[in-house]
Amino acid sequence: MPTSRFAHVRPAGGGREAASEDGAPEPPEGRVLGRHARNQAVASGVADVAPVVEDPPVESGEAHSPRWLILLATALVALLVLAFVPMLAISAFDHSYADDWHYGVDAYLALQAGGGLVEAVRAAVQEAVDTYTSWQGTYSAIVLMALQPGVFSESLYGLGAVGIMAVLVLSTGYVASVAVRDVCGGGRALWLSVTSMVLLLQTQLLPSPVEGFWWYNSAIYYTFYHSLMLLMAGISVRLLRARTRRGELSGAGSAVRAVLLVLLALVVAGGNFVTGLVTAVALFSATVAGLLRRPRRAALLVPALVVLVAGFVFSMAAPGNEARQTSQFAGDNLGVLLTLVRSGLAGVEYLVLWTNGYLVIALAAFVPPAAYLARRSRCSYRLPAVPAVASLLLFMASFTPTFFSMGNVGPGRVQNIRYDLFVLLAFLCVGWFVGWCVRRVEAGGYLRGASGAMAAGRLAPRATTALYATLAGVLALSFVALSVDERYVDDLTSISAATSLVTGVAQEYDQQVWERIDLIESTSQPVVEVPFYTVGPKVLFMGDIRDNMDNYINYRLAQWYGKDSIVGYHSQL
Repeated sequence: MPTSRFAHVRPAGGGREAASEDGAPEPPEGRVLGRHARNQAVASGVADVAPVVEDPPVESGEAHSPRWLILLATALVALLVLAFVPMLAISAFDHSYADDWHYGVDAYLALQAGGGLVEAVRAAVQEAVDTYTSWQGTYSAIVLMALQPGVFSESLYGLGAVGIMAVLVLSTGYVASVAVRDVCGGGRALWLSVTSMVLLLQTQLLPSPVEGFWWYNSAIYYTFYHSLMLLMAGISVRLLRARTRRGELSGAGSAVRAVLLVLLALVVAGGNFVTGLVTAVALFSATVAGLLRRPRRAALLVPALVVLVAGFVFSMAAPGNEARQTSQFAGDNLGVLLTLVRSGLAGVEYLVLWTNGYLVIALAAFVPPAAYLARRSRCSYRLPAVPAVASLLLFMASFTPTFFSMGNVGPGRVQNIRYDLFVLLAFLCVGWFVGWCVRRVEAGGYLRGASGAMAAGRLAPRATTALYATLAGVLALSFVALSVDERYVDDLTSISAATSLVTGVAQEYDQQVWERIDLIESTSQPVVEVPFYTVGPKVLFMGDIRDNMDNYINYRLAQWYGKDSIVGYHSQL
């Protein structure tokens, strides 16, 4: 029996079921409990935290969502689509660089020699084997790096960015669906609203957009693996709850998901260390908590946890890791104790730094949907400090790999996935806290009674309208200001991309890249000099080659095109 679902009470003289705030009939089990009964139920633990709800509510359905929520979802989805337009458009002008050549050269040469896809994959696997002993142990990531789209054709390189954007959208939408629709029983409008808010923040405020999407080597290593972690999270929750929003999982359905979780664990374990560690900590915690509450269901997570830990240890134990540490980060290792201290401080520091105006606006916009969801959910939202503390500790843990090996927070590509994690955890904590507040209000009897509910129903739309009108006005002014001020035009990814497209910078960069390729391929000389690029869109440009061959970037580019030397020079304007 639900303990905290908010609804109107049955009219005193009526024989029909009470109406919910959406105007739809409320099922008998949806009526509000009396104050004493609700308090007793919550105190006795009948309603538990969201992940372990025994009997989820029937999904409210899109047709029953209030008009303001449908309008919000429509506006947010439209804004997200609008934001992706310049991001997708500029991907057509994206090009390979540095590590793309370094890891992909053998696969590329295999294709050029007529070996076909099988030989290219064989070369990619061999690259992972060689790298394991010479540079780093991230076995699955190296294979994906070696098969970058430019291996097949430079004109296909931009598809890598498109694919990674698509995977991020799908994985974020999936894990949001599990949380909002499966666990809390929300409808499609709620799910789309939350998903769009999260994605807008993650795509527009990324610390390093070029490394997050457009430099394939970085994006596949970090953003892609972050997305796989989200898929693992959603699958794990469904296995623990033994159901999806459509109904209970069958034995075959559970088995398929358990196997898929193992395969994902195997891949994620061979990716970047930050995602691997965060995933291992989260999956271990979920498994232990599940074994205490639902041992039979939690047992389905154990094989994936074993594979994840074993793969992660195998990756960290690679001889190449020590060789890389010695050659690139000698003396930067902080040791365990100092790593923990610095990681904890960095977690607090970036929590403050990343809590900017846009995040505050997004979380403010999230409050009404979160309250609406809580009022219709059977989750108790107990102990709001627990998810807050757990989230902070998990966020702090994400800093430990780079502090341990490099002595600092790491480059922008590492910060990208930390920021993505930060946004998700912020929404989780705010949603939980809002739900807790709703339960406190309900338990206190502040919204009981037909007249009180009707009054709340009349006031809520006005307050909600005023809130969103204010937030929309602030956002509109902010976007206009960023668009016209050259100092901040690159602060939002889509505005930066759109500016590069409108001014022709992206097109000029693309032309210069193709002119360089034509110059290299058209000469039979083993030594080639090419002019440096004179333009570079922020979201596309990672850097250029050097004026000498004493670096791996020039060396791999020369190897790619079968030259002895390719160096750059400054052209006379």
